[in-house]
Amino acid sequence: MPPIASRPALAVASLLVIATTLTACSPVFFWKGDRKDASGSNADISSMQNIPEGIKQDLINQQNAASGKEKKAIGAKAAALNNMVGTQLVGTDPYSIADQQFILNPEGTIGVDKEQKIYPLMSATDFWRLGQDTYDLCVEQDCQYYSSWTVDVEGSGKNVTYVWTMKIDGPEQPPQPLVRRFKVAN
Repeated sequence: MPPIASRPALAVASLLVIATTLTACSPVFFWKGDRKDASGSNADISSMQNIPEGIKQDLINQQNAASGKEKKAIGAKAAALNNMVGTQLVGTDPYSIADQQFILNPEGTIGVDKEQKIYPLMSATDFWRLGQDTYDLCVEQDCQYYSSWTVDVEGSGKNVTYVWTMKIDGPEQPPQPLVRRFKVAN
């Protein structure tokens, strides 16, 4: 009687069963409470807690309209924004803040050396909160007085640059926007 399956076929089938089992048991990667897949892109932008709601909704809409590489790039941008909170940043531009450190601590405080030029150039504040589409830097914990900053992400991976632009409402706009650039500290 002939064999039901050849040895090579049984070997391939066994490998597939093992690979399927390992994949089902593979770890899920977590960073700051958000689910990520092994490639580092975020699986669900809506669950990211460190992105202002208006920006989060824009990113979700962009991702829903995108395909392929664009969708992955939008997910990476969202993950970079979300991961900015709690990450030590270092100023790159303007030159006066180069190499000076700045951090948005997860509990709502700002970590910055008040003796360096970066402190007054980032609104001389000690607290922060999420606005609708901004990161608000606050003088007091209740955020009665604050400056609003939009944050954009340029680059990807280890070459991410966070571009902070002060949002000024009303007719008295400065001739040039107030922009600060940061990279992740080494």
